Order: sequence, then structure tokens, then C-alpha cells
Amino acid sequence: MTDPIRSLERAYSLSVKRGWNRYTNEPDRVPPTLLSKRELAALSSRARLEYEEHRAVWHANIGPIKTPQLEVVHRDLWNVLRSNRQDGDKVRPSVVIDAFPGLGKSTIATSFGRDFHRAQIERYGTLTEDGQERVPVVRIQLTDRTSRRDFNSALCRFFALPSYDRGNANQLGNRAADAILSCETKLIIVDDVHFLDMRRRDDRAVANHFKSLASTFPVTFLHVGVGLEARGLLAEGLGDDDEDLAQNGRRLTPLTVEPFEVETEPGRRIWRDLLLAVEKSVVLANTHHGMVADELSDELFARSTGHFASLMALIARGCERAIKDGDERLTADVLNRVKNDAAAEKARLDMKAAFDTGRISSKPSRRRSK
Repeated sequence: MTDPIRSLERAYSLSVKRGWNRYTNEPDRVPPTLLSKRELAALSSRARLEYEEHRAVWHANIGPIKTPQLEVVHRDLWNVLRSNRQDGDKVRPSVVIDAFPGLGKSTIATSFGRDFHRAQIERYGTLTEDGQERVPVVRIQLTDRTSRRDFNSALCRFFALPSYDRGNANQLGNRAADAILSCETKLIIVDDVHFLDMRRRDDRAVANHFKSLASTFPVTFLHVGVGLEARGLLAEGLGDDDEDLAQNGRRLTPLTVEPFEVETEPGRRIWRDLLLAVEKSVVLANTHHGMVADELSDELFARSTGHFASLMALIARGCERAIKDGDERLTADVLNRVKNDAAAEKARLDMKAAFDTGRISSKPSRRRSK
């Protein structure tokens, strides 16, 4: 029996310090060597297994790609963080990324958090002046029933504090606050904030807690979610009984992530630039220039409806099918053999009909050389 091959998946949780540090410290992935079909056939059984492991993990983790959407949001986030240098007696404004599902907002937030973490460590070192471990960024993910105590417990768990789930909300909050101050945390990313429902008392208490922490500690909050304005988190006021929450509208800076569109020439050019970046990352024996950006442009937009997450899932599954079936290239036929997420599949037929009849096109009228 031969020894098992090593899995190349990086299994970590971004909601604990150990996992976050691994995410920020590990080097970027190196793509597999591009082999021809003849070179593939010459591989031993074990070498082929290792190569396919490398390709599968690589295709599943392409990116983050520096799309215009990512660059715009990152630029705005850097602007806020670099100017949020207020002393402890002043409140640091918070930021909200509010966008539809599948547009890459969580990836944008976490990749910014990684860049910010690395910049802080490079500038100030791994230890604080008091000799504590520097933890520039904390990331917390909400659930559908997150209380104030749950949130404080999640903060304690991120820092790996003893008995992170013992005590009431205030006790856990005090422990988390001590960790935030001693580790000189500057950014707290809170993902899936859309789980908070301002009609529920407990959820309003959590939203108030965010405001309290931002008022008390020298940190910037970055909230990420879907439909946050509609849920009342960005409201100027929610009524006479919600005067405290009314301040959120003045303390939160909203950002959004726009979907890709092909209704305009600039939109089509941006779409093709994205596909060119994806094409350069695909490792298939029969790949060729234009395979993705030219030959599959309409197909990929119809199958993803311009949503980044749907596109990347389709690319990863298409590559896996192309490898398994021996095609070693992406084609419309290969893509038709894989399923995508429910929202993308629901819109697929209408979108494809629009492309087939020529009502819309994803291809720029004048392509720039690459």
C-alpha cells in the first residue's frame, strides 16, 4: 500500500486568531506547472494524483482577483483606516459593505483585513510596547441568533482567552475589551451583519453594543452584510424609542459592491478583463488564449449573471469536469455538464436567450491588445 498523498487544502477558521494568523502569514499559492497531454500521460499514478490534487485546490482558490470593484472598496477602506487615527476620547467612524449576495463582499473585506494586518505588523512589529502579541485585526461572523453575550464570547474565542464562554455579557465584554486594548487591535470585521433584525430587542442590543465598543475603544468596525439599509442598520432614526440607534446614520460610512454588467462598453471591457485574469489562472493541458475571455464570454455571463461567486464556482467546477472527462479545456459543452448555484441557474435561460437573439452581448466592440 502506497503512502497517502498530502492534502493541499488550508483548513482554518478566520474567526479564531490562530486561523486568522495562518491566513495572513501563509504565502500566496503557487499555480501548478502547466503540462501537455503527453506530459500528463507520462506521469506515474502517484505523480498524477499529486498533480490533480494541486490543480483541484488551485482552481478552487483562484484569487482574490483585483477587480475594479475590489480596488474601489479597498481604496475607500484604506482612506477610512488611515484617517481613523483619533485619540481615545474620540469616536472612530465605522464602515459598512452593503451589497447583494455573491458579489464577493466577504472576500473583499477579508483580503483588505489581511493587507491591513500585514501593514500593521510590518510597521509596528509583532509585539506591542508592553510585550503583548500584536493583533491588528479581529474577524467575527454573526449567526441568525447572536446576542450581546454571544458576540462578546466570540471576541474572547478569537483571542483564545480561557473560559471564553463562561460569564455574563458584561464579564465577557470586559475580558474582550482588555484583549483588544492590550493587543492593540485596530480593525474588527463583523461579517453577516444582515442576521441582525432591528425589530428584535436582542438584535437592537447587539447593534447598540457595536456603537458602544466603537465609542469606547480605538478600533474601526467594518460591517459586512446584505440589505443592511433596508434592515434599519443605516437609518437616521428608528422612532422615538430608538434614539441611541439613530446615531448610526452619522457614524456608519456605507460602501457597496457593484455587479458586473454588459449593458455598456466600459462594463463589457471590465468583464473581459476579469475573464482574461481568470483565463491566465486556469491550468488545463488544452488551454489557449481566448478560451475563456473570447469563446466563453457570453456563456459565462449567462451562467453567472455577472455575480463573482457564481462565476468562480462555475470555473472551478468546469475545470474539474474538463480534467475528469479528459477534455483538458473549458468549452460550452463542458460547462453544460456542471450545475451552478440556484440563483444563477434560475436566471440562466432568460439570460442565454438574450445573448442568443443578439439583444445583448458581453464582448467589447473594440478589444484592446493584451
